[in-house]
Amino acid sequence: MIWNTLASWLKKKRQMLSSYNQLDQQLVKNTQGRLLPHWSQLKYIRHFLSSAEKRVALLGIVLIAIGVVGATAIWLSRHIVSAPKEGGEYSEAIVGQPKYVNPLFAGRNDVDADLVALVYAGLFRRAKDLTLTPDLAESYTVSDDKKTYIMTLRQNLRWSDGEPLTAEDVVYTFELIQNPEVGSPLLAAFQGVKAEKIDDRTVRFTLKEPFVPFLGSLTVGIIPEHIWSNSAPSAIRLAKSNLQPVGAGAWQFNKLLKGGAGKIDSFTLTRNQWYHGDKPYIKTLTFKFFDDYQGASEALRAQTVNALNFVPRPIQNKLTGKSLLSYHLQLPQYTALFFNQATENLLKEDALRLALAQAIDKKRLVTEALDGLGEVIEGPILPGSTGFNSATKPLGVDLAAANALLDKTWLRLEPEGYFKLRYDTLFKNYQAELETFKKANSSTPDKITAREQAINKQLTSAVRQEMAADQTFYRRNKDGRLLELAVTTVDAPEYTKVAELIVAMWRDLGIRATVVAIDSRQIVRDILKNRSYQVLLYGEIIGYINPDPFPFWHSSQAEYPGLNVAVFTNRNADKTLESVRSEQNETKRIDAYVKFQEILAKEIPAVFLFSPRHTFMVTSNVQGIEDARLETPSDRFNDLSHWYIKTKWQWK
Repeated sequence: MIWNTLASWLKKKRQMLSSYNQLDQQLVKNTQGRLLPHWSQLKYIRHFLSSAEKRVALLGIVLIAIGVVGATAIWLSRHIVSAPKEGGEYSEAIVGQPKYVNPLFAGRNDVDADLVALVYAGLFRRAKDLTLTPDLAESYTVSDDKKTYIMTLRQNLRWSDGEPLTAEDVVYTFELIQNPEVGSPLLAAFQGVKAEKIDDRTVRFTLKEPFVPFLGSLTVGIIPEHIWSNSAPSAIRLAKSNLQPVGAGAWQFNKLLKGGAGKIDSFTLTRNQWYHGDKPYIKTLTFKFFDDYQGASEALRAQTVNALNFVPRPIQNKLTGKSLLSYHLQLPQYTALFFNQATENLLKEDALRLALAQAIDKKRLVTEALDGLGEVIEGPILPGSTGFNSATKPLGVDLAAANALLDKTWLRLEPEGYFKLRYDTLFKNYQAELETFKKANSSTPDKITAREQAINKQLTSAVRQEMAADQTFYRRNKDGRLLELAVTTVDAPEYTKVAELIVAMWRDLGIRATVVAIDSRQIVRDILKNRSYQVLLYGEIIGYINPDPFPFWHSSQAEYPGLNVAVFTNRNADKTLESVRSEQNETKRIDAYVKFQEILAKEIPAVFLFSPRHTFMVTSNVQGIEDARLETPSDRFNDLSHWYIKTKWQWK
């Protein structure tokens, strides 16, 4: 009992002591104050600091703030990045008009080809690096003899209207191409090719002869049978679906707007929800059409469009500013002078063709006409292409040798001698008329004199205008024929500038040369179709991976719609071009290409001038574009799925 009382007393004593200790601690704490001042105390600090102390305090606060902001920015830069975001509208100015947004006809019009590349898909497509990759096709096999190709389509393919895409559509497309009533320019490329449906997802192509680059031909867009079967083959060109297409590409037709005279002002595409490949970031594409580059460049300058392709050199110099970026696109294209020996006998002279070639300074053409954006070439197979002959020696500029060649058959003629010869030639056209006039006015000699003076003045003026101020001599042959040549080309700034430089170079050989510039819309219809030119300055697009010069140089292509614009006929060249198409051994194919280039270098049916680099100008808000090599102009859209306008922040 006593022990319990004692324990209870001790417990109470400890509690009292503890309370006293806590009270003591609280009293001491209250006398010490706060570790950090309260705001009610801070507001009086300005009364206790001197001016110098205030400046030091302010500087410290600023430095601390800068440090915090800088550290935050560095941390964010290491952990988040700007990334593409879906959305935005891309618009491009295009010179020309769409006519047939249809793979069967698009090869004749670059505008159509651009739109077809976006709306339609083929069994294969060109990747960004130009390699051939399956598109609608999922897989394929090739027979050992390279005559049979079996294509298996991807599963669940659909057209932009939601209808299924099957092997029947593929077969239907190639049957239409091969139907002469349709009039497709692809007819020649698929002659002798048989397309058969094996099942809904499988198609077999059978060739009469091996054709190694055949897979590259299968990039042509496939068209929907359920849309086109309603039109007779001969009436396909008239169908509205040529301008309101249904395809299986990444983009689908949305709308078109027409202006005056029925011209199309704009053509709008949206993303195809049924597309089997990568979905683009950009939501809408709008193409605006112009009659010329002047109008198109003004739209780009005002930024009512985002881009302009193949901008001519003079216009590039006017389009400047930080808001515009330039990209260089390299096409497998060469520009050459083609000699039409079929319609102009004097060009059959080997010495004359050689002399014409020796007078041309190609480097000067690239520098002055292209502002250096081009590469001098010596043949139709370009550097970097399969079969390029690096051993070909440049002909070089040699005016002395060229004049020595011409001196053998063409006599030199002083300017006044040319004037008299040319005047007498033109006067013959007036002789009969003048004799009739003299008889009718025999009683009034003053009238006759006035008429003779008028004719003399007219002819003198005409001949003087023909004579270039910098031409020191002319040439004629023993029959009195003057050495005159006309260079026909497209009425475009680069081509006309090149042509003018060339005729000026030829004047140093005593040749009276002129430039005939033809509107691009007329040159095929009025000039190429009838081969109505002496010398043609023209560009041709071939290929990097499979150059295949056959369409441009085989004698079977010498007549329209063939592309042999030099009207070149050579049995050895024909055999070489035929062999390279069927040769499966890569080394032998390259040897054949080299042999073909050697034939052209010897025969000189053309002078190969340069391969131009094209400029693609785009507003800086469009991102993801890069300099590139292209097979065709529409290949600039090969990487369109990676272009973007909208951006977002995301964690790394």
